[in-house]
Amino acid sequence: MRTDERPLRLLLVEDDADIAAGIGDYLGVHGVEVDFAYTATQARSHLQERAFDLVVLDVNLPGEDGLSLCRSLKHESGLRSPVLFLTARGALADKLVAFEAGAVDYMVKPFAPAELLARARAIIAHAPASGGAQLRAGAYVLELQGRLLVRGDVSLLLQATGFALLRRLMEASPGCVSREDLCSLLWEDGPPGSDPLRMHVYQLRQQLVRSFGRPLIDTVRGVGYRFVAEAGDGATA
Repeated sequence: MRTDERPLRLLLVEDDADIAAGIGDYLGVHGVEVDFAYTATQARSHLQERAFDLVVLDVNLPGEDGLSLCRSLKHESGLRSPVLFLTARGALADKLVAFEAGAVDYMVKPFAPAELLARARAIIAHAPASGGAQLRAGAYVLELQGRLLVRGDVSLLLQATGFALLRRLMEASPGCVSREDLCSLLWEDGPPGSDPLRMHVYQLRQQLVRSFGRPLIDTVRGVGYRFVAEAGDGATA
């Protein structure tokens, strides 16, 4: 349940610019913050940059269709925002396919913008809290408020040090973060002991292996570390 007073944030994925503009204008007048995407690629980019309360997704998109996009976002990328589909097809079979893909609601074109707004508010009011801002790298989502790393149905609650390390690595992904930067992040006056960073990275990797089956953190020899989101790219310390 949402308890904050900030405006609703909605991502509208619609390839028809005129339809998107009309919907966006109506929702904007009623206090909804709307970001626009016109392709699946643009939608993924927006979702990597910020969290949304609701994704409104057209079924018929150029290239990858909305159904395929929703399946990918929900089952592979760990999208936690609810999805409402827009489509010109209203048969029961079409609706069942949409729900199987991960949608929570379905609207048939043409529709009144007022109904879309009402449904959006109802969905968001009853949706579980998403934990606020998120970081995404591949199929992994780091929920910043709850210190939770999520991939699909699997999640890992991180301790403060592991969370700080993983957040910095995911922020830089797919790039590398130097040992010096990570040490500065954890110890303002320099690291205590012989090599505590190596120990903390090792412990974090062990937690990641237990939860996700992979260490996810690669050593870049002579430089530092990087977060590895794709299968088959990981390395040991």
